[in-house]
Amino acid sequence: ELVAATDAIVPGQPLQVGVRLKHDAEWHTYWQVPGDSGLPTRIEWQLPAGMTAGPIEWPHPHRMPAGPLMNFGYEGDTLLLTTVQVGDIKTGTPVALNAKVEWLECKDVCIPGSADVSLTLPVKAASAPSSHASLFTATRKLVPAKMPGLAARGTIESNRIRLAFDLPSGTK
Repeated sequence: ELVAATDAIVPGQPLQVGVRLKHDAEWHTYWQVPGDSGLPTRIEWQLPAGMTAGPIEWPHPHRMPAGPLMNFGYEGDTLLLTTVQVGDIKTGTPVALNAKVEWLECKDVCIPGSADVSLTLPVKAASAPSSHASLFTATRKLVPAKMPGLAARGTIESNRIRLAFDLPSGTK
């Protein structure tokens, strides 16, 4: 299902939306880097003029060993966040957000799935938290944050990969 962090769209303000995946027991879907097998969930947005969707903001995944293989993904109730940039749109009318979601869901076997999801919200001068706001707050804590000033380098030396990180000044 498609859900929003707020109860309305506000012109000129970003809108947090998410595709909510509710997995049956023992079933899972995959992270953006699925590991040794699997495919990541994809979202293809169909938004009205004046709105653009950013990339999926992936919460950190769970390790899912499968014999000698290691996969990364999600079980249970998962929210894949996206920030929609909202331009100068007219207040007073409802707006429909639409997306086609495709995933690979696995247990003992894998089954590709897809769904067309939609969410209609009013356009207002101000918004309030939606009934899903706590799910957004909890998921936001699971999305890795960028560290300003962090620099990283990688080199391949024979059969090893060496990574070096330069932390911002004042960081321990």
